[in-house]
Amino acid sequence: MAAAVLLVPLGLLSWLLRLPPRAPTPEVGFEHLVVVANVSLLALLVAIFVARAALQQKAYRALLVALGFLSMSGFFSVHALATPGIILPPSGVTFSGGTYHDEHGAASVLGISAYLSLLVPALFFSSRYLPLNWRPSKMLMTRARVIVALIAAILIAYGVLGLGAPNTVALLPLLQPPFVYIAAGLSVALLLFAAWRQSLELLASRLPMQAAQVAAFLLLADAQVAMVISPIWSLAWWEYHVLMLAAVTAALCTLFIELDRRRGFERFVSPAVVERVMSGEVIRMGGERRTVTILFGDLRGSTALAEKLAPDAVVGVLNSYVGTMAQCVFDQGGILDKFLGDGLMAIFGVLPDPSHGAAAAARTALEIRTAIAQLNQDREARGEPRVGFGVGIHTGEVVLGAVGLPQRSDYTAIGDTVNTASRLESLCKEYHVESIISGDAAALLDQAAFSLKRLGAAAIRGKEHELEVFTLAAEA
Repeated sequence: MAAAVLLVPLGLLSWLLRLPPRAPTPEVGFEHLVVVANVSLLALLVAIFVARAALQQKAYRALLVALGFLSMSGFFSVHALATPGIILPPSGVTFSGGTYHDEHGAASVLGISAYLSLLVPALFFSSRYLPLNWRPSKMLMTRARVIVALIAAILIAYGVLGLGAPNTVALLPLLQPPFVYIAAGLSVALLLFAAWRQSLELLASRLPMQAAQVAAFLLLADAQVAMVISPIWSLAWWEYHVLMLAAVTAALCTLFIELDRRRGFERFVSPAVVERVMSGEVIRMGGERRTVTILFGDLRGSTALAEKLAPDAVVGVLNSYVGTMAQCVFDQGGILDKFLGDGLMAIFGVLPDPSHGAAAAARTALEIRTAIAQLNQDREARGEPRVGFGVGIHTGEVVLGAVGLPQRSDYTAIGDTVNTASRLESLCKEYHVESIISGDAAALLDQAAFSLKRLGAAAIRGKEHELEVFTLAAEA
């Protein structure tokens, strides 16, 4: 299929190149404006929807796709508005011997915008597959918003310069050999790389949307080839516009499918885990036995609050604290199993992890400590009482699966490991600590990364033998 998507447009291109080019009449210019404007509008819609979802879900790899389509929309819209006789004067351009000769600068803006509309997106699309740490963080969120704003500002500045002072853009030698061939070759190479990496995710996930993304990247590579070898205003030159329209349409359809699937997955898991699942890693909803880490978190003093405060105030406090705990779970890639009134249960290690999720659960406990300390500091400043918490962590074998009705189900863990983690959380009161970690979980932690304090052996209700227990002192 990929070979057909790549080769069929090239075969059509070879046939169209034999036909003579049409003269650039006002009617042809208007047609060009309409086609390119529609491509730009569709690319902008893709960019807005993907960027909005990516920022909300903290899916930063997807944000690079949004930036790719945003840059495509910006540069291609300038390409549309630079159509001779629309905003800029009719062009006095000639093309001979592989070299452009531009009298008014309009053709340079037209051509440079066309090449940038594929080269810059290709850079963003291929960057998505770099082996970087995409784990959500506040700093990454801030940087992501700044980058989006910066790219938008650059596109606006380019549009103002290109349409307001086209002769300035015409001074750039980007449409002369060898620059034009280097830019085109780089675009094709990056788009083929993105298609190849996306095809690996397709083989792992078997999701139709992955196939649509592969097709979109291949169509854009075909468009770049058609752009660089086709005479202006020829039917072959028009083919690259049609290929870009097809690629953006495929991406838009893919977007709606992916967002729908993401919404389904996010009932169970964090955005980081969703991103891995959409890339081909498997979570079996039907049921399986796995060694994972279970975390129970519970607030202290919430009962006393309920007796002193109005009902809406109690709910507000609980939402603030429990919501903070849940966000810490998501930030470490955990799966939120359920809310338990003034607490929660979370699962770590469902996706491959050498520590079976113990390290992520321990980092979550430390994040909860820091976040709740900040909440308590704010409450004390307002003269309100502090709210404590307790966390229990245990690693062991469970049965994982989606339990419930087809319309409403929960991805949950069942087994003695769950009961043990819950009882460890209850022991926090007895030992007067904020966290208790079982020996099974502690044995999987890197001692250089976590400072553990041994509490001794504790009797756990329902278990024959005592369990070694530890508490998290602080990060080393």
